[in-house]
Amino acid sequence: MTQSIAWRLQMWHAAILVSVVVGLCTAWFLQARRARLNEIDAELTSAARVLDGSLRGFDLRGFDTTERPISELLAADDHLRLSLPRELADRRDNQPEPYFGIWLEDGRELKSERLPERFSLESSETQLEAPARHGPNAILREVRIVGPAGSLILVGRDIGREIAELNRLAMRIAAFAMLILAAGLCGGWWLARSVLRPIAAMSDAASRFSAADMSPRINVVETESELGQLATILNEAFDRVERSFDQQRQFAADASHELRTPLAVIQSQIELALKRERTSEEYVKTLTTCSSASKRLSDLVESLLTLARLDFSSQPTEHTSIRVDLVAARCIDLMRPVAQQAEVNLRSELVPAIVVGDPKQIERVIFNLLKNSVAYNRPHGEVLLSVAVVGPSVELILQDNGIGISESDLAHVAERFYRADKARSRVHGGSGLGLSIAQGIIANHGGTMQIASKLDRGTTVTVHLPLASNRPRDPVKEPVDLI
Repeated sequence: MTQSIAWRLQMWHAAILVSVVVGLCTAWFLQARRARLNEIDAELTSAARVLDGSLRGFDLRGFDTTERPISELLAADDHLRLSLPRELADRRDNQPEPYFGIWLEDGRELKSERLPERFSLESSETQLEAPARHGPNAILREVRIVGPAGSLILVGRDIGREIAELNRLAMRIAAFAMLILAAGLCGGWWLARSVLRPIAAMSDAASRFSAADMSPRINVVETESELGQLATILNEAFDRVERSFDQQRQFAADASHELRTPLAVIQSQIELALKRERTSEEYVKTLTTCSSASKRLSDLVESLLTLARLDFSSQPTEHTSIRVDLVAARCIDLMRPVAQQAEVNLRSELVPAIVVGDPKQIERVIFNLLKNSVAYNRPHGEVLLSVAVVGPSVELILQDNGIGISESDLAHVAERFYRADKARSRVHGGSGLGLSIAQGIIANHGGTMQIASKLDRGTTVTVHLPLASNRPRDPVKEPVDLI
């Protein structure tokens, strides 16, 4: 439990709250205590000053030359002059009356009233001001000042009532502090739980998210908060993982289907040939069919391996300077017999242009695009392949006036195993991977590919690749002429 973030937040919050509340309450009590004692000291000092003023009317030097008791030397009126102020002596609410004492410089007591039992002047003589001390059954606070002719004036009173009031104030402050601490701790725990509740929801969704069930998502309530943004990012990550899994499942299903077709052809042809004795011509026909299916199987496996390599690496395997115009011319020459058989006219407008990359992959891109333009064309149709330098890019455009692609199929033609015209693709041996491979190769070379098409009016494929002169000067080989 101590590893829980909520508990650690609560412990830190409690420690800070206790420190702050205890510190403030202690300062509050000390300030109140100091103010009350200062008030008492001011009251006692004022009384001592009154006695000091009264004492200055006596000739204290004459007391040192007589042997009679000092009390007898004080006249009745003089005796009354040495008294505490009436407002201090007449205390209300049954408060104990203050006491005072006056001593000459030689230590003889001149006058005193209501001194506490077992009062000892010596016990407090070591310090001129003794703010408080404990007397018999009382807490005494005294103020002493030096009067005329070195005399000592002491005024004090019992401050037990004030101390009791201060103790009650301390209890009220302690209760108030406990109330604040309880409210603060409960509020902190509720706040910590509220803040961490979205994290618990994220953990729950992440724990339930699996290959068997990818539907759990985090319920995002506060999208503007940091946790709300994190939940949105996690939900988007879950969506990407789900799409990736769906694509993998679909890819595995499509690949299995495509691989099974030529294997089924080979197996059926062999089983059919083995059922009975065949003529030489029939065996040749069977083997030719098996060879064609085997070639299709081999091409399909090679395409799948190419896609796997493209998925694994985001960079071309080679960095060679390539004359794109020469590669395009070679592809046209290779495709020309097929185009003549399909009665499609091939034209080219080629300008010298150099890119850096894998020459075999660039050739495969051009050949795949050219093959599609011929395959999905009409008799007496036309295909125009142009290569030019446009700004910092090499622009390769393949334009035909063939059957075109519908708008609904156009967004999916680059997806793996997607065939816009399935019947025609089968006839031409297409697997639905050519455009996917071309798009992957172009992306690995830092280029882009756009396809524009209108049904029954033709298709235009535009490819942009970075011009070699604009690329960083990596250690590249000299331009390659593939012809």
